[in-house]
Amino acid sequence: MQTLLGLDIGSHTMKIVELKKQGNTAYTLLTAASAPTPPKVIGTTPEFEIESFAQSIQKFIKDAKVKSRSVHIALPESQVFTRVIEVPQLSRQELASSLKWEAEQYIPLPLDQVNMDFAILREAKDTMNNMMQVLLVAAPKTLIDKYVSFLELAGLAVVSVETEIISATRAILPMVSNTKTAILVSLGAQTTDLAILRDGVIAFTRSISAGGEALSRALVQILGFKQHQAEEFKRTYGLNKQHLEGRIVEAVKPIMDTIISEIKRSLVFYQEKYKTDQLDLLILSGGTAKLPGIVAYMKEYVGVDVQIANPWIGIQRNQQFAFLDAEAPMFTVAAGLARL
Repeated sequence: MQTLLGLDIGSHTMKIVELKKQGNTAYTLLTAASAPTPPKVIGTTPEFEIESFAQSIQKFIKDAKVKSRSVHIALPESQVFTRVIEVPQLSRQELASSLKWEAEQYIPLPLDQVNMDFAILREAKDTMNNMMQVLLVAAPKTLIDKYVSFLELAGLAVVSVETEIISATRAILPMVSNTKTAILVSLGAQTTDLAILRDGVIAFTRSISAGGEALSRALVQILGFKQHQAEEFKRTYGLNKQHLEGRIVEAVKPIMDTIISEIKRSLVFYQEKYKTDQLDLLILSGGTAKLPGIVAYMKEYVGVDVQIANPWIGIQRNQQFAFLDAEAPMFTVAAGLARL
């Protein structure tokens, strides 16, 4: 039996999904669980805290009754460099050589300090301008080494490393199988990550420094809430204008305006290239996508059909996992990793 394990270490919550794969497309859910992420883990974590975090991971996977010890992980979009670029038609070998020079203009770090990879999205014959479209990804070696080190201490072997938006995109592909143009908006705690999909293939990515934490800070600053009150009111009332005379919505509106403005800017950039394409669907994922009223709010201001991400489509589940329906958008990255 082949089992696939995806681990998403968010800034607030860790999520894990384990799938059993049968054939090429059949999956059965074995495990899905979440737990709080220990504070100050990612980024500037002192070495002495890595062992403590490894112990937290160990307990997490033990409590979740995970069978596999080989894991796929995702890196935070805010700490990696992801770009869709266009180049003349090249062989894969020629492309690998060419990208060493091309990458310097897109990656703001010396290339010897990053691990870089690429994926061919479209061959030149399949594009409108006779140029290949390539997804270029680079991550600081120090960041990768940190993840690998504490996961190895936790008894896990890292099989693959990719970015959160790529994982999330893979998870929602069944939702866009009959959709020409869709945008995935992954609303995390610290960032909002965007991916525009054309025929199910990434055509554009972007990361915005605004997420759930910024919404909470707005409630603290404008309405004078304590931090825990802000979190509770945000989760309870969200973007529903009918509650508390709309004061919650009014307080967070500047943050939401920023996110929506960046979504629209991304679409304008995309439509300059694909002038005849119209956005058909906006999919919300991430923990902040669970806020009450967010679907209606986004539909009102973006003007398209809006759905909540459901990474469980095509995955067989026992009744014991029925609770995951309400948590679906939070597990998008982990479920996408487990489909690798």
